[in-house]
Amino acid sequence: MAPDLYQLREKIYKRFFRLQDALALLSIKVIFILELVFPVLSLVYLALILTHIGFSEDGGFYQDPELYRYLFFGLFLSRYVPEFFSLKKRQKIRWFIDGSLFLVGTAIGWAMLKGKSPDATGVAWTTDHFLLLNVYIALLIVAELPRLFQVINSLRIAPALLFALSFLSVILIGSGLLMLPNAQAQPVSYLESLFTSASAVCVTGLIVVDTATAYTTLGKMIILILIQLGGLGIMTFTGFFSYLFTGSASYKDRLLLRDLLSSETMGGLFRILMQIVGVTFLIEMAGAVLIYTGTSDAVEYPVFFSVFHSISAFCNAGFSTLSDGLGSSVLQNNYLLQTTIAVLIILGGIGFPVLLSLLNYCLGFAGRPGKLNKMKKKKWRMISMPVSTRIVLVSTIGLLAAGTLGYYLLERNALQGLPGTGQFMTSFFGSVSARTAGFNMVDITKWSYPTIFLMIFLMWVGASPGSTGGGIKTTTFAVALKASYDFMRGRQIVEIGNRQIGTETLTRVLVVVLLSLAVIFSGFFFLLITEPGKNPVHLLFESFSAFGTVGLSMTNTATLSSSGKILIMIMMFIGRLGPLTVLMGLFVSDKKKYYSYPKQDLIIN
Repeated sequence: MAPDLYQLREKIYKRFFRLQDALALLSIKVIFILELVFPVLSLVYLALILTHIGFSEDGGFYQDPELYRYLFFGLFLSRYVPEFFSLKKRQKIRWFIDGSLFLVGTAIGWAMLKGKSPDATGVAWTTDHFLLLNVYIALLIVAELPRLFQVINSLRIAPALLFALSFLSVILIGSGLLMLPNAQAQPVSYLESLFTSASAVCVTGLIVVDTATAYTTLGKMIILILIQLGGLGIMTFTGFFSYLFTGSASYKDRLLLRDLLSSETMGGLFRILMQIVGVTFLIEMAGAVLIYTGTSDAVEYPVFFSVFHSISAFCNAGFSTLSDGLGSSVLQNNYLLQTTIAVLIILGGIGFPVLLSLLNYCLGFAGRPGKLNKMKKKKWRMISMPVSTRIVLVSTIGLLAAGTLGYYLLERNALQGLPGTGQFMTSFFGSVSARTAGFNMVDITKWSYPTIFLMIFLMWVGASPGSTGGGIKTTTFAVALKASYDFMRGRQIVEIGNRQIGTETLTRVLVVVLLSLAVIFSGFFFLLITEPGKNPVHLLFESFSAFGTVGLSMTNTATLSSSGKILIMIMMFIGRLGPLTVLMGLFVSDKKKYYSYPKQDLIIN
């Protein structure tokens, strides 16, 4: 081959490789720019939709879709163009979700280019078409949230602190949403909106304004979403969507979820997460159906009433869309409603680990009917259940029975004039509600002092670990009680069932009990300073109610000073997260000690 041809070929190859490198560099720049464009357009869309929903005179969506069309095309292209430039190996679920969103988006875009509506029929743009477009844009943004979570998880933040910051962020966002003009039926100050948001996210139920009259349907829907987020936990939704839209997670994500779900291993964490979300929505749907059955003729907007109270009850929030709550005259003798609410509260407060354990236990029996006969012969003792599940079940049943009996024997004022069934239901509901739910059927200001202190004890113990409720938790109380009993009998080792309780667990129990009392009595002390005219017993009740995220109030939270309201918010926040979680998030250290001092026994008494 002639030298000229060699040189020509070399020039062609050089230009080809240079062009290839230039295209690769260009694709990197395009991907980088588009990855910046997507979050910017997402923020623009959120600001636009909030403006139109929250400020428009009719409270509806903006009916001129032109700007939303541009946002759609911008979000769609900035979302999928980088995918074509960098095809990566991914899970099947990711391929399915991305493919479905791409096909639907392509159809909507083609319809808008060809006609005036997404179905390409040429008909006028309708509210349904506009709603479809907004739902699709919302799904696009939600599908990209895992990337945001990955950025957050890449920061060196302790899981406890990240958990606390997630709650704080949602509280602040919720307070801003509740300040939207269309969310308020009457003027509400920012402090009142912040308090309502904190009470909803911390699933407490203490209120400073009447939810029924202060907020519109939009405002009540915002409160309902905050309750659901706070009940399940923001990190639960984070992990759920992260797995749903990516199909996998990093090692750090798994560690975070293990701490969140109180799991001993990292195996099957996302399966547990899916079960938690699924079981929650199934129980809430069943509860809403039962509530609707019993109240469809008694209340206004029965569907919304049923859904709101079902979610509020299961999340142990205590919010109601009625000014008088469940004590309203039209509901006071509705035993189906009261029973449904009580069961939802118990299921929500018993804890997700126990719910899943019971579910698996029942499914095991359904699949192996012969096992039940064997267990009958062994005088069924729940041998196959985990020790933690047995502790929760026994302590929950014991506290419910003791609370019901104590209420019935001690309280005469609130039960006066009620029939036998009404007295039992009021006593039972009071025992259930006092353990972090906050619904009330009677005027609690009529309670006698013995009843008040019984309720204070129940509020302090609260719900179970991994639940939607607060308090020191039933397992903490049960282990502390068993350890005290064994120590008084001269036993050095604490045993429950066929398991020995470790020293680390006993230390955590001691710390939780002491910190809870420290937070409660510190709050009570400062309330005595900020609210000098209030009954001290009522302020003590308010402190336990806030820490236990119960929502019952004897002093009327709305009458507290601004300082008192801020103090109650802080106690609700600490009570929902747990004082140990908050302090660990602030003071935990990664440094480990590789030495120990000689042991020293101290004289205690």
